[in-house]
Amino acid sequence: MTRKSIYLAELIFNLNRFVDENITSRPTEIVHDIPEGCHIAQGITGDYNALSAIYAEPEVLTIFAAKYSKIELDHYDEIINELAADFLNLHNGLFLVNLSETENIESTLTPPVSASNGEPLKAYSDTYVMPVDFKFGTVNFVLSEK
Repeated sequence: MTRKSIYLAELIFNLNRFVDENITSRPTEIVHDIPEGCHIAQGITGDYNALSAIYAEPEVLTIFAAKYSKIELDHYDEIINELAADFLNLHNGLFLVNLSETENIESTLTPPVSASNGEPLKAYSDTYVMPVDFKFGTVNFVLSEK
């Protein structure tokens, strides 16, 4: 099983567990660049190096953040990005624990960033976009491996 496959399996499990049980994952797309609207990211460094990210339309990300945090949120603002980054951090941490236990791989996480200044995130050689459909819209997850 590839690390990308492990990441995706763990992602689906964590989305079901922490956000919503009614999701549909669509086929993963291979891209050359991280999509323009993507500005919430977290790096993974060590034995395994990658960049992970999350993006969606503002209203979809707002509902995603509300479902994840169990907080009533009615409009998009800075807290939405922080909550999306928190989910990314939680998921990536659980993913790294899995890699450590199953493959003896030691990596760490960089702090999540929200690059809302319009500066694009830099992709590595293998970049995957994993769209996940919720009843309220699609949230895209990105994994860019070195």
